[in-house]
Amino acid sequence: MNETGTFEEEELDYFSRLPESVIHHILWIIPFKDAVRCSVLSKTWNRIWCNYPNIALAFCADTLSPLRPLRLFIEHVEGIMEQCLFRKACIQKFQLRITIATVTNMEELAPNVDRWLAAAIERNVSELVLEVSCFPWSDHAYSIPERVFVANSLKVLEVFRCRVEDRFTRCIGLSNLQRLKFRWCQVVGENVLNKILSGCPALEVLEVFAYGSLISVSRNPRLKYVWIEGGTELKRIEIFFTPSLEAFDCRLGKGNPCAIDLDTCTALKHLFLKQAHHFPIHNLLSKLVCIESLDLYECEAVDQIKISSPCLKRLALFYFSSCFPGAIIDLPNLLDLHLNASGECNPDFQFSSWNVPKVEKFHISFSAKSFWSFCRAGLEEFLMQLHNYESLKLFIVGSCHGNGRVINMILHEKLLAVPFPSLGEFLIEALPNSAFISSMREEYLSRSELYIGKFPIRLSLIFSSRQSIELLYKKLIKDCPQWRFELVSTQEIEHEMDSAWKSFINTHSTGYHTATIIIHQFYHRPLLTWRGQPLNKWS
Repeated sequence: MNETGTFEEEELDYFSRLPESVIHHILWIIPFKDAVRCSVLSKTWNRIWCNYPNIALAFCADTLSPLRPLRLFIEHVEGIMEQCLFRKACIQKFQLRITIATVTNMEELAPNVDRWLAAAIERNVSELVLEVSCFPWSDHAYSIPERVFVANSLKVLEVFRCRVEDRFTRCIGLSNLQRLKFRWCQVVGENVLNKILSGCPALEVLEVFAYGSLISVSRNPRLKYVWIEGGTELKRIEIFFTPSLEAFDCRLGKGNPCAIDLDTCTALKHLFLKQAHHFPIHNLLSKLVCIESLDLYECEAVDQIKISSPCLKRLALFYFSSCFPGAIIDLPNLLDLHLNASGECNPDFQFSSWNVPKVEKFHISFSAKSFWSFCRAGLEEFLMQLHNYESLKLFIVGSCHGNGRVINMILHEKLLAVPFPSLGEFLIEALPNSAFISSMREEYLSRSELYIGKFPIRLSLIFSSRQSIELLYKKLIKDCPQWRFELVSTQEIEHEMDSAWKSFINTHSTGYHTATIIIHQFYHRPLLTWRGQPLNKWS
């Protein structure tokens, strides 16, 4: 305190005494506009702001009019760039997202975007995230300038809704690029992606929304992860000479026949395929000597899928809308098994064809229709052979019919206490949305289904002890602070239940403790935003 009785700036500015790296971390985790405001707190913060290496800007010019021409918008952005970009000597991350209204505006804006990108590259930017788009979306996108493809300082390049032209990719010099992402981009020319990849010898992560009929990735020795999403035009994917590739994630369009060649990816550990129809998975697995996890999502097959590997430790099969073709499984070291099927099932499928002696985590979901198909395929006999059969749980999730209706759920701690014929009759009468048989912990099962977005939820518990019920109740309160939980006696509210749900609980709770957790959504939800605009303001 000085002679006038007031505190000096040094006595109050405790934040300025923090290490500069800590202050940079604080600036990074708060919204960028708040980081800018921090520059006026003190001379120390202003100095730190001048050296702060990360820039994240988002502009929306979709409401331009003769009273608000694009020129004023550009001048506004220029002023911000002068403060945030041009005054800095070095930039680590430059994120720029701009949405404009018309193609004419795009043509006028493009030279300015070129100059801003050039300024970032001159300052040795290592991470560049760019999205320049028209709203509504137009075919006339912003063209990525040639200078971006020869920026040796770049380690991360993410581009959204822009144009990539062949004439700008003739000379690629991205020698330090480690992560490349193209989403919803327009590609002009042939083999543009291949040309770009040929100039990225250090690339480790590739994410692309596919364009054209062919994607070919070859001779990228450090590439570890490939993510591809393709539409109906994609017909072939080739991955050659990528000895370090560990994960391949491919999501194709429905009804799109696409050939996938991964035969040389012998180091592959994780494989995810969505709607990769008639894919010869059995032949591929015989060549993947390091494979650990396999996810097949709505992958159609003429006959049952053959899955055999001594290495595979996790398998997930998802068939929500299409017919489950069945599977013949020989996985002696499998530890984690997931099966989700809601539709029809191949009548030739039998669970007896599954050799999975070491499974520890088991999770299967089904509808009333698929349950009876699984029963005919020997589901109950298969479950009884699992070494953790006695710890399997039954979880049933009801459907919501009409506004204001309560969603009923039942969680029974012991599947073995529910005879399969009784379960089948209940599924037919009550027609719940889905049912699960799982070895997952109770709080994980319950919490995963709370995100269906409709409230209130009535979760009826049938447990072996009152302590287990109270423990689950406390865990849900702790893990889900965005919802309000109320623990009540099931008998107090059973008059509000449908007869099928009430009868099922009463029939299968003999010798067990029962209670019901009623889950409400708080009226004052945290406001969700996107680019500074509220998403749930009127919801």
